[in-house]
Amino acid sequence: MVRNISYVALAVLMAVITAGCGQTTASNDSPQPVSVDKTQYLLTEEPEGAVGVIMAREQAKDQDEIVLVGRIGGKKDPWFKDRAAFVMIDASMMLVADGSDAAAGEVCLDDCCASLLAGCTTLVKVVDEKGTVLPINAQSLLDADENDMIVVRGRVQRKDKDSFAVIANGVYVRR
Repeated sequence: MVRNISYVALAVLMAVITAGCGQTTASNDSPQPVSVDKTQYLLTEEPEGAVGVIMAREQAKDQDEIVLVGRIGGKKDPWFKDRAAFVMIDASMMLVADGSDAAAGEVCLDDCCASLLAGCTTLVKVVDEKGTVLPINAQSLLDADENDMIVVRGRVQRKDKDSFAVIANGVYVRR
């Protein structure tokens, strides 16, 4: 009896496997080309009233509209793969080599500077009109590099007093 059930289960499994043969579906391994109209997100004029990351983290509340100025950076690789998201650091701060003594206005990427780094950086997510992060690398979207000075327009996203992110609907890259 058990043997008959095993044969039936095996036959059903084989039928399911062979039913999929011959079908062609796109593989998740190969990236699909993404078409994003960059002009919707790249600002042609710098917005006024920008504040630095440090000040914004201290004063801005969840859902506040904000204009933020800073540099792309604040971690070894500030870009997020296949997402329009990146880390931004306050313009007054300078990254120094790991293990270096950080002077005023300097921060390293080692654990010794973790709390200082957390207070002067933010995650920026460029989103569409539905609030979904764009499925394109931010470096490609912005045609920008690490350490480029940028101005971001968007709203603050805070889950608690220590978390801080900007949901951006526009970015100006200073050239």
